[in-house]
Amino acid sequence: MLEIFESALPGTKYQLYNAHDPDAGSNAVQQYKLSQNEYFRLEVKDRGKDGKTPVLQLQKALDRETKSNHKMVLSAFDGGNPSKSGTVEIIIDVLDVNDNMPVFTKDSYSAVLQENAPIGTTVIQVNATDLDSGSNGEVIYSFNSEVKDTIRELFDIDPFTGEITVIGNVDFEEEDSYDIDVQASDRGSIPFRTDKSVIIKIGDANDNPPVIELASLSGAVPEDSRPGTTVALISITDLDSGINGKILSHIATDSIFNYNPNHPLRFRAKAV
Repeated sequence: MLEIFESALPGTKYQLYNAHDPDAGSNAVQQYKLSQNEYFRLEVKDRGKDGKTPVLQLQKALDRETKSNHKMVLSAFDGGNPSKSGTVEIIIDVLDVNDNMPVFTKDSYSAVLQENAPIGTTVIQVNATDLDSGSNGEVIYSFNSEVKDTIRELFDIDPFTGEITVIGNVDFEEEDSYDIDVQASDRGSIPFRTDKSVIIKIGDANDNPPVIELASLSGAVPEDSRPGTTVALISITDLDSGINGKILSHIATDSIFNYNPNHPLRFRAKAV
């Protein structure tokens, strides 16, 4: 077996062992032949009394990820009449070099996370593969160095599984989405890295009560005020969104005040 790194350049030569023949002179080994293949050709060096030596020359770049080993047959022929021959199988084991980048299995990653999700909640899992072998093909995950500390305080990524989990309090009212750059790296001596964006959209929960603020108050209301007189303006807000932020307001049915349905925040005196 012959081991050759896939980074070997075409033209590189590999000397093989001589075939042994007890005969001498023209009855000794005179020539070699190599079975047909697209990667190697055979040269024969004449070393005089030391016989003829077969040499393999690489003709085409190897790629372990395409073909990890090559099998050929080397034949040796003596010069007798009739000629006698012997054969041996040559196995080329192609060794890996770190020549492939990690590739994420999806073109895009996105998830929806409800605000106030418990710490430890798994948001999404990313996955990348690397065609290399050994440490060159082992993938580890991390956040890109450009990811802000505010995001790192909310989310974490498992370096081995690619799971992104919640580690802080996620609040829709502070941020309704996050765009996080995730990095997959192999463990080669000179590692290759690939980045991928992960979009996390935050879902709103009804976690904020309506807040009532008095915007304007007329003070004392004269007893002869006409019905419909505006006596106060109030402001009601809710930080939630959608139906969670929709406000329905009313006053007690036995109150002497009412509000204009076209201006629900404007309270008026009504007829008594």
